[in-house]
Amino acid sequence: MINIFNKLISVNLQSNEDWEQLQNKCKIEYNDKISVNSLSDWGLNILKGGLHKYVKSAVIEPVYTCKDHRNLYSNFYSKKFRHTSKYTQRIHFFTISNVDSDLLILYPEDFIDSYVGYTVIRPVNDRCLGRTVFDPHKITDNPNDYFLLRTVFNVNINGQKFKVSGYPYTSQDRDVTVCAHSALWGVCRYLSERYSIYGEHYPFDLVAYTEKHSGRTFPYRGMTYSDYCNILSEFGTFPLILQLKKNKFETDFDINEFMNLSTYVESGFPVLASFQGHVITLIGHTVDYTKTCPSGVSFIDSSFFLKQFIVVDDNFFPYQKLGYDSDPENDYRNKKNKYSISSIVTAVCPLPEKVFLPAEKARKLMMDILDTYKKRLETISKGPWITRLFVTTNSSFKRRKIEKMENEEKVDKISFFIKDINMPHFIWVLEVSSVDQYKNRKCIGEIVLDPTSNVSDMPIIYIRIGDIITVDGEDMSFKDNVIEFEQYTHNLGER
Repeated sequence: MINIFNKLISVNLQSNEDWEQLQNKCKIEYNDKISVNSLSDWGLNILKGGLHKYVKSAVIEPVYTCKDHRNLYSNFYSKKFRHTSKYTQRIHFFTISNVDSDLLILYPEDFIDSYVGYTVIRPVNDRCLGRTVFDPHKITDNPNDYFLLRTVFNVNINGQKFKVSGYPYTSQDRDVTVCAHSALWGVCRYLSERYSIYGEHYPFDLVAYTEKHSGRTFPYRGMTYSDYCNILSEFGTFPLILQLKKNKFETDFDINEFMNLSTYVESGFPVLASFQGHVITLIGHTVDYTKTCPSGVSFIDSSFFLKQFIVVDDNFFPYQKLGYDSDPENDYRNKKNKYSISSIVTAVCPLPEKVFLPAEKARKLMMDILDTYKKRLETISKGPWITRLFVTTNSSFKRRKIEKMENEEKVDKISFFIKDINMPHFIWVLEVSSVDQYKNRKCIGEIVLDPTSNVSDMPIIYIRIGDIITVDGEDMSFKDNVIEFEQYTHNLGER
């Protein structure tokens, strides 16, 4: 019988003993006589490992009805002989100490800035971390070095509204859900929270979408990228498969597919990356601006500067860094499975419907065009030039153009002109920068392309090099205009 009261419990987190106290206060009551800790040792270690440097207190909701756990309970756990609870706890974390639970409700505005996020504690064996959202910029030492997906989640704490901006995480329960379900749930929940076109789906919905040609879909069954594609298609996206290796034993890494993978991550799509046996979600990246560019080439893809992917892996705390084999900052170097970027075998990207033209074909078409503009580029800066390819919405692209223009001392007349160009809902954009400009997030050129076209159409919307823009084959020069302009970085959580 559940307690009818839901009095918030405050816990300071200054020492190891405080974290143990947090675990002891997370209890689920099965009846009047039995209560057990729902925060397992595994869950405690995951939370403590990722948060202890940044949070100083927590507030526990001792009775919380989680829609995701309730979905699994109704469809699976209620059918098991071993009794478990349909209720959960939810823990909220703060960067300040001594958060009084009563003051939190009476004066929530005093705690908004210190709010880090929350995690749901499920009454399941071991892998107890359910729906979790933390703000990555509040739990890292160098937030400006991280380019990653975030969206706003509304949080209600006993009637008071809070918000946290982050990427959703959940662990697998090793019973009805596996790592792929956790990764897919994160992709779907991120998209449904950010875009109204996608409906909200629950964990068992994804289990039900799993293809049945390999037998029953639960309890535990391994999944393949064909399962991921089927689930993402049922959800409403249009998945595209990238083959970076022929198999997990292959040593050669397809550099063209890697550039395509980087492009989709750069575009702000959460990408499922498979190591064959495990799947994680790529949600962003870090950049190494110190790398020396290769000589003898005119154009270098921005993926050359990619240092690590930011990933969500249900086995670990969210926002891990997946680097190259030799990277000492690769978070997987000291783990049991020493994965690296070169461990990725396949990747599945959930594209929106109206992006017909894939990255590979868009890049080839735009690079062929850019090659004919080398002389114009040379009048502005010396090569090599860095190219950065991504897809975005035309509304967001134009809005950022105007916002950046308004913040500049000198008005960018071309950006003001671009706002009146008719464009499709999504656009492919190729930015061009010198090396120094790229490091300072500036551009001297861009090509915009219609992603609903094919290579035989006339897909180019406009070409801009410096103070000249070409539309429908006609050059228009804007004298005394700015030559360089801001990169578009809104896709990956621009602050």
